[in-house]
Amino acid sequence: MPLFDQNNQKLFLGFVVGAAAGALATKLSPQIREAAKPALKSAMKLAILGAEAGREMIAHAKEALEDASAEAASELRESAVATETSVEKTATATTSAAAEFAAAMAGRKNVGSA
Repeated sequence: MPLFDQNNQKLFLGFVVGAAAGALATKLSPQIREAAKPALKSAMKLAILGAEAGREMIAHAKEALEDASAEAASELRESAVATETSVEKTATATTSAAAEFAAAMAGRKNVGSA
């Protein structure tokens, strides 16, 4: 297997380019650092603003969910009170009807018996 065949040539070229870039970066490090500093600061400012906007959006969503949950709980309580009142009225009406039926039947002794 030859040292510089088709696959190894690409690998060797990548190694040479990487080594040259590393050597150049060490020589130009101060200039690169100074040029990149404003860009890095801008990126950090954008990240901070994005985080604050995200927190605000989450707070609004949380508030909306809490409001919806409170409204649903209130509606359930109102529904339960209405159901209890309806059940009490039905129970009272049933008890009254049963009492009236019992009184009517008590007055009809031996009527309709076989």
